[in-house]
Amino acid sequence: MRKFFSSAIKILKPLAYSYLRISTDLQQKGHGRKRQLEASRAYAEANGLEFAEGGELEDIGISAFKGANVREGALGGFLEAVRSRRVQPGSYLIVESLDRLSREQVLAAQSLFLGIIQAGINLVTLADNRVYRAGKTDLGDLIMSLVIMSRAHEESQTKSLRLSAAWKNKRAAAASLKPMTKWCPAWLQLADDRSGYECIPDRVQIVRQIFSDSADGIGVYKIAHRLNQSSTPTFNDSDGWHQSYVAKILANRAVIGEFQPAVRRDGKRTIEGEPIEDYFPAIIDKELFYRAHQAKAQRQRNGAGRKGKAFSNLFSGLATCAYCGASMTYDNKGSGPKGNQYLVCTNSKRRLGCQGKRWKYTDFEASFLAFITEIDFASIVDADERSTAQSQLSQKLASLEGELASVIALMDKAFALLETGAPPDFVSTKLQEMQLRKESLAASVAASRAALEEMQSSQHRAAESRDEIQSLVNRLRDANDPDLFDLRAKIASHLKAMIETLTVAPQGSRPRLMRIATETLTKFGGDAANVAHYIARRGQQPEQTHRYFAVGLRDSRVRIVFPDDEEPLKYRQQVIATDDGIERVTG
Repeated sequence: MRKFFSSAIKILKPLAYSYLRISTDLQQKGHGRKRQLEASRAYAEANGLEFAEGGELEDIGISAFKGANVREGALGGFLEAVRSRRVQPGSYLIVESLDRLSREQVLAAQSLFLGIIQAGINLVTLADNRVYRAGKTDLGDLIMSLVIMSRAHEESQTKSLRLSAAWKNKRAAAASLKPMTKWCPAWLQLADDRSGYECIPDRVQIVRQIFSDSADGIGVYKIAHRLNQSSTPTFNDSDGWHQSYVAKILANRAVIGEFQPAVRRDGKRTIEGEPIEDYFPAIIDKELFYRAHQAKAQRQRNGAGRKGKAFSNLFSGLATCAYCGASMTYDNKGSGPKGNQYLVCTNSKRRLGCQGKRWKYTDFEASFLAFITEIDFASIVDADERSTAQSQLSQKLASLEGELASVIALMDKAFALLETGAPPDFVSTKLQEMQLRKESLAASVAASRAALEEMQSSQHRAAESRDEIQSLVNRLRDANDPDLFDLRAKIASHLKAMIETLTVAPQGSRPRLMRIATETLTKFGGDAANVAHYIARRGQQPEQTHRYFAVGLRDSRVRIVFPDDEEPLKYRQQVIATDDGIERVTG
């Protein structure tokens, strides 16, 4: 901004600045900008003024009705330059009319007007060829300025009220499901008779695939990548599909038919009134919508990011180190003689104090698939070959959890409205409605989870042969399977929905026990020496070196598995904790 207001000590002619404010791009295209600039330069030349470097000040699309051009526009920058004397007293500010400066209420507009001329700036209005000279404004000038600015405010206020009334009528019509405007989501278009909106079949199919992929555990990056790879046309002039646009589609409740009325206040879109259901044709059922949302939320909480060509790590964002609590990451050492893939503690990998070792990934995955019998992986992989009842119940549970999360988020927004001065009675009523819906959904989630647990426990997957388990493992490692990424993404999504915690101990309990012994001795000194030595001796026993992983399911069941060191499809011991007690099973 400084270069626009360079001083002119050596220039004898007074400096001139032009200020133009154009409300819309249409005015700019209609040559309003060019006309005003030419008129300003012609006035300066005719009156012996020198245009300052960068002296053409513009506020395009910024309103003067509520003073936005003063708060955040070029006019505000000019006034700051006047106060700091970067614009010299005696300079000229050329405008088309006083209403270009302000359309605020008269007192605010008059204060702005007087502030300019009292700072030593001559104000020129081209419309009436009037000059309001610094320090010489008489009573007639004040009266004239008051009349002009009062009229400008009244015109803007009338226009604002008229537009508000028009949009209010449109929103009322929307409540009766009549289209407000031709604007609609990119997968719809206004019918020729303007009676409603029609689907664009090709685009609707794309949107449905996006939601289906998201619900199956595929992230926005991969979805966008696939759309670009298949040369799927975009819905706008973009150079391709982007993650942000895919995310916007997934967040748009217009897919389930909702329309949220809103108004613009101070240049910001503000929600007004209740969402209107069935305003748009619904192209996604609510169950799929909420399943997609729940899956997306789980990915954001647990390991969002790129997953590789084959969705390498099923446990991204889930697995944590038993020794330090840090996340376990997938570490690919390549395919050479010393290469392999491992699960490893991030702190250990970065040399941040954890001594945890690696666990060969293929061994860990095989043991997990074989022994976590609470999850029926085969029904996910071979949905067409097995009963779909469990799959449908799992989908229903995910949908309910997604809707419950949505209601909780809306309640948080309602509380935030109170802080902005929203009517307490209105907000209180909405909160009561949402609380009832929240309680109903929570009860449905609990019932569906219990039903799913009962269904899973009745399947007795533990009785499946090792050959069947090995076949499942092989299927999930088949690099030639074109559906491999989708299969593994679907399983990873299911794991995130079912599992609360997954703790991995590649060196068994020894590191944890030795740490406890050291901490006990450090904290309590010689008084606890016997206790510390007992814990240390126990940590040295061979059975404490057997690696294990512990899975805590969302329904409160826990399973701890000690796989065989040589055969991942065998186990040394399992510990199962349910509401009925604790059971130990040896291999």
